[in-house]
Amino acid sequence: MQYLNKTGVYFLMFIPAIIIAGLYGSVHDQISFSFSTEYFTHFKFIQFNTPWAQDFPRLGAAVVGAKATWWMGVLVFIVLGLFGFLFDSPKIMAIELFKSFLVVVLVGLITGCLGLIYGYIVVNDQSIEQYQSWIWSDVTHPVQFVRVGFMHNASYLGGLTGLLSAIVYLLFAHKRYTGLK
Repeated sequence: MQYLNKTGVYFLMFIPAIIIAGLYGSVHDQISFSFSTEYFTHFKFIQFNTPWAQDFPRLGAAVVGAKATWWMGVLVFIVLGLFGFLFDSPKIMAIELFKSFLVVVLVGLITGCLGLIYGYIVVNDQSIEQYQSWIWSDVTHPVQFVRVGFMHNASYLGGLTGLLSAIVYLLFAHKRYTGLK
């Protein structure tokens, strides 16, 4: 019976995982939109087939962010959820899985911001020529466009490092709970 309850928790936790991942993407893209609107108007809105977003770019950036990340919530949670079965009770499983997903979000956000900082360090008017293949046509602020590209690329790495960090968190949390017995 306990196994069925934990199995139910596993499948139910996909809902908050998808919602949190989508919200993360929306917030992430609001931040990156603040640094380069053209990254969205010349690239992301086209990539995600959202022509209406040209008229409502902030809202469009939020929608694109949610579309770009909700599925990462599924992939990340498939793995994290399996580690949740380490916990004895469904309640503790749910609490610790939720916390672990917040670890993923925090590490992902930090990694994305570090990517943006790295972009500011390496991309300037003198080095922009090296990144011409990254720049879409008609972009008037290519330096900012590429810097935000670094942020977006780093965020994918942040998803992976966030997943690994969350697994470590769950292993330590499990050890903490089993040490209390």
